[in-house]
Amino acid sequence: MKILWMKYKLLISAVLIIAVIILWMFYQHQSTIKNTVEIQKSNQFVSKQDQTPSENAGDKIVEQDNGASMDLVIDIKGAVRNPGIYHVHSSDRVIDGIALAGGLTKKADRNKINLAQKVADEMVIYVPEKGDKSVGEIVGQGGITGTSQGQSGPEQKVNVNTADEQGMQNLPGIGPAKAKAIIQYREEHGPFKSLDELTNVSGIGDKSLEKIKPAASLQ
Repeated sequence: MKILWMKYKLLISAVLIIAVIILWMFYQHQSTIKNTVEIQKSNQFVSKQDQTPSENAGDKIVEQDNGASMDLVIDIKGAVRNPGIYHVHSSDRVIDGIALAGGLTKKADRNKINLAQKVADEMVIYVPEKGDKSVGEIVGQGGITGTSQGQSGPEQKVNVNTADEQGMQNLPGIGPAKAKAIIQYREEHGPFKSLDELTNVSGIGDKSLEKIKPAASLQ
């Protein structure tokens, strides 16, 4: 009976030892798998961190390029701080171009220039000084919107698509009121496609148009 009991105890002890070994091996295996997964995740995270700055940098460059897009070139002369050639947006106005040139000088006569006029490609903006007898010139696409006083002749035509209020008054029979009406019509309907379109402006009829045509141009 004692011998059987001793064998039974040995068997139980052996089973327990085997069970402990199996559990220990299972725990080691699970721990190894967990460490491997954590290492893989860590490597993936580091890889993403390395890639993110370059991808974001690319996005920033595109945004900066789009924001810095300048599609028109203008020449600013006269009483500005930094005369020269400047790149501007198609939606900019004369005042924006002058701001790029450092602004007007103290001697500039701002009453002789239309700061609200939209810019055009290859436009020349001349800002006269106070006391200067000449009128501020804004030359765009071959037409002069403001001419020097004392100059006359058929070659000095007024570009009705770029002229400011003062330039418009160089047209025969056009005073301040009609000049404003022409500019307002142009801003509301876009550039004139034909000089005959001027008759759509309030106060300008066929007879007025006949006088205007020799002194006006579309470009």
